[in-house]
Amino acid sequence: MALAFFWSFGHRDLVHDPDQRLAYLVIASTVPAALIGFLFEGFFENAVRSPWVVVFNFVVVGILFLVAEAVGSHRRKASRLGFGEAVGIGIAQATALVPGVSRSGATITLGLFLGLRREEAARFSFLMSVPIIAGAGGLKLGEVLANGMSAHEWLLFLAGFVTSAVVGYVTIRFLLNYLTHHSLRVFAYYRFAVAAVVAVLLIVF
Repeated sequence: MALAFFWSFGHRDLVHDPDQRLAYLVIASTVPAALIGFLFEGFFENAVRSPWVVVFNFVVVGILFLVAEAVGSHRRKASRLGFGEAVGIGIAQATALVPGVSRSGATITLGLFLGLRREEAARFSFLMSVPIIAGAGGLKLGEVLANGMSAHEWLLFLAGFVTSAVVGYVTIRFLLNYLTHHSLRVFAYYRFAVAAVVAVLLIVF
């Protein structure tokens, strides 16, 4: 996709080249979360931090999982999305700033509503997370470097980076394979169960 993006500067064909089109769709989907995160990060970190908000959103997103499974056509490929639809999925990604809203859950769910196949919705969700995670991580890394890092801290950083990369790759590969043959219902029931447990604990304690 990166090669296709740079190739498009001289030979742009967003109709017949799926890699070029997908690269531009990912860029379009990144804009809303980047803008909203930059402008309202402090608000979401402080104003909406409540366990009951988490419980509520666990239930709501779980319900959306079930509805999207029921009404989505599960036929489209991500490279056939429109740019307006990609921006919409980007807005869904931004809702993950609210506690209890899963970033991948929100984006995959909207992808299903737009008719994407499950594995296509999940693949696009993970692809569009790359610029956001890289950007946020780069900013935080810049802050750390400004304060200085010892050789020991660099080793810890690299060990954590490599470990998370390997585990992330294996996990995403498993999930994409899983969603090829299974629905999101198990994730909805998981969210309902966690919400119930948290609600009981909040009431009791």
